[in-house]
Amino acid sequence: QLRLVGAGGGLRAPGDSVLLSCRGSGFNFENTAVWWYRQAPGGTLEWVSFIWSDSSDIQFGQSVQGRATVSRDNSRSESSLSLRALHPRDSARYFCAVHTGTGNPAEL
Repeated sequence: QLRLVGAGGGLRAPGDSVLLSCRGSGFNFENTAVWWYRQAPGGTLEWVSFIWSDSSDIQFGQSVQGRATVSRDNSRSESSLSLRALHPRDSARYFCAVHTGTGNPAEL
């Protein structure tokens, strides 16, 4: 069964940092890119970051550019997103997503 499990987050003050993680199972994590998205209450889904399977391509959305770091550890089937200098507008539910090639995307 395809699964993504997230950790991290919680209440933070403006200016703080946060570290989020996403661990996959049930598929070949090392062969898939990871996307990060967020959705504020009542808002639309916003793309935050992307990291290619071997970390050779890393991209960030404009709203977090310069404040975010994304990484992955394929030996642990895990990706992490760090966001510093938090703004009130960073308050949202954060999601990671992968495309497994099965036709059924897995997301958290």
